[in-house]
Parts: sequence; C-alpha cells; structure tokens
Amino acid sequence: MRFVSWWPVVFHNIMSPLSLYIHWPFCLKKCPYCDFNSHVRESELEQERWLQAYFHELDYYKDRLKDRKLVSIFFGGGTPSLMSEEMVERLLGYINDIWSIKEAEITLEANPTSFEAEKFKAFKRSGVNRISLGIQALNDNDLKFLGREHSVSEALGALDKAAGIFKNYSFDLIYARPHQTLAQWEKELEQAIKLINGHISLYQLTIEKGTKFYSAYQNKEFELPNEELSAQLYEITAKMLGKEQLYPYEISNYAKRGYESQHNLAYWYYQEYLGIGAGAHSRLRLADNIIGRQALMNIHNPQQWLKAVEEKGHALQNNEIVGQIDMELEMIMMGLRIASGINKQLFTQETGKNLLNLLNIDVLNQLKESRLLEEDEHSIRLTIDGMLLHQSIINQLVI
Repeated sequence: MRFVSWWPVVFHNIMSPLSLYIHWPFCLKKCPYCDFNSHVRESELEQERWLQAYFHELDYYKDRLKDRKLVSIFFGGGTPSLMSEEMVERLLGYINDIWSIKEAEITLEANPTSFEAEKFKAFKRSGVNRISLGIQALNDNDLKFLGREHSVSEALGALDKAAGIFKNYSFDLIYARPHQTLAQWEKELEQAIKLINGHISLYQLTIEKGTKFYSAYQNKEFELPNEELSAQLYEITAKMLGKEQLYPYEISNYAKRGYESQHNLAYWYYQEYLGIGAGAHSRLRLADNIIGRQALMNIHNPQQWLKAVEEKGHALQNNEIVGQIDMELEMIMMGLRIASGINKQLFTQETGKNLLNLLNIDVLNQLKESRLLEEDEHSIRLTIDGMLLHQSIINQLVI
C-alpha cells in the first residue's frame, strides 16, 4: 500500500511538515448528533472582524513556524462554506504570505445546500483544491431524522457541481441509523459508489453526551442497530468498497490510491499541526529543546475567543508539554487507526522507546492468532476485523 512518505522526527527540522486547521464555529442549524464546537448564529455576523482575528492569531505563531513546510490546510467547523468567498480568498492569501500554499492540499467542508454550492467556483479561484461535503444520508427520511437542512436531490446536485469544479472531492455518510437494515445499507452504498470520485468517509452513528440525540436515546425515543448488525454493516462496507479499489486507509475513511486526505493523515501519523479559531487544538514543537509536542487549546466559546484574540493576539486556554507516556499512547492510538499501522522504527525515533516494550506480548500474540492484528519487522497494524474493536484492543494491548 502507498501512503504519504513524511513522518514526524525527533529533532526540529527547518522544513518539517506542518498542517493548519481553521475552525469556523457557525452553522445554520445544530444537528442533533453533533458534539463539535458549533453554534447557530442568529444575528448577522461581522465576517471582517472574524477575518482580522484569524490574521492576529496567525501573526502570533508565524515567526516560530514560518520556516515549516505547509502540507495541508483544512477549513472545518461548524460550516465553513458559510464563510464569504472574499473571506476565504483573503485568508488564504495571508497564509500564503507566511508559507507557500502552492503545493498544499486545501480542503473546505461544505453543506450541500443550493446556496452554498454556488460558491464552489469562487472557493476554487481562492485556492481551495478539495471539497468535503456533509451529505450524511441518501434517504430523505433519514436526512430529516439527522436534522439536515438539505434533501437528497440537493445533495446530488452539489456533488455534480463539485465534480465539475474540483478534481479532488469527498463526501460523508452516516450509517447504523435507527431501523437501518443490511439490505438498505447495501442499496445506499451501491448508489454512493456511483458518486465517489476517489474518497468517502463513512461514520457509524454514535450517541454523544451534550447532544439532542443523547437525551432522546436515553428516553428510548429511538434505538440503534445492535453490535452484531453494526459489525455486519462495517464489514459489508469494506467488502463493497474494496471491489471498487477503495481501501480503508483509516477506520472510517476509504480512498483510491492518491486520494487519501493528507490533512487527516497528518493527525494519524502524529505530525505537527496548528489550529486557529475557537476551541481549536494544536500539537506543535515550538521550542528546539523539547522532545515531543506542546498541546495547545484555544478558548472554546466563539465570542470569548474573539475578544481574547483582539486583546492579546491569541486565545490560548491551555499550553502544556505532552508527557512521555501520553505521547506514546497517542502515537499507538493514532497509528492503529490507519491501515499502515505503527512503524516501529519511526516510533522509536520519535519516543526513544522500543514499541514492543510498551505492549503486552501475550495479548499481542493472541490478537495475531485471532487475526485481529498483524505484525512484521516494520510495523504493527490492525486488520479490518481488528479496526472494529480499535479501542478495546488498545485497552488490552498497552501495558
């Protein structure tokens, strides 16, 4: 399998790769399953004010990061396609003055409403070269249940527009929905496969605290598929997409060769990334004398973030050194999410530890015998069946 070739190194390198996440926290409506830092804005937003705040936050970091190689930019949210075309263009221009974005993958998340789809050409002119559409279902009744503002017809129209403008685009679907059968999901996947360019994200519906679905589920207003059916849904997904040369390079992401999300791989390969915007997280090596990362987190509330940036030039709420044990665990957790697994040599290069010394060897051997995990001289990785049990395996495997 071919994966991106870059990987984190122990010592700061003048051209060490960097990814940039830009958080836009506003949506037209809060989806009942969403636990992201997203907010409904009822009054007209002063986009110029928010743009200047992004500039200030970039200024705060640029002197320490300007010599890095920027490999990806990701506009996430919220709903970044609600940003004006001018705002996206000016923000990318400002970023380009700090780092060259000529070779960077630049992704913008979008909702497939007619209004936002009309912006695709302008976003492309601004420098965006990858669109990620939050479609979530190809069934109008389920879209209504999920609280989405678009119809299947609008979703298909947005995908058609994206295909005519962007060489690289992706879309999301949510499965394991209430009352969903294996046959229904197979039929929906057959339709989705015809729409895929090179990448698709498929997430199992989960119930998160703080969401509308959490209280509804606790009150037994709906039920989810049982574990056996959920596993079958995952397995048929991998089987059907595999026939189309779309491989699961990560638990929830499938791609043809060359269409893997470079930005998300930065997280899973434990690369360095800078996050700007309300509630954004960063993992950075800002000092040459540390091994590991600094974990940075911005103020969560958008208005408080805005006020802090305007007053201080940043909105940092936490800035801590990632401890040795936490760094090792993060690398194991992230590495076992991806099909290529954890590279033993590079794990040692980053942490100074032998990976096998941190694992329960008896459990490791049992997992290999059960065909949930594979190991060779270079790496340790989960199989498709193992990915279904990702967190449980980590809990057993790590000493």
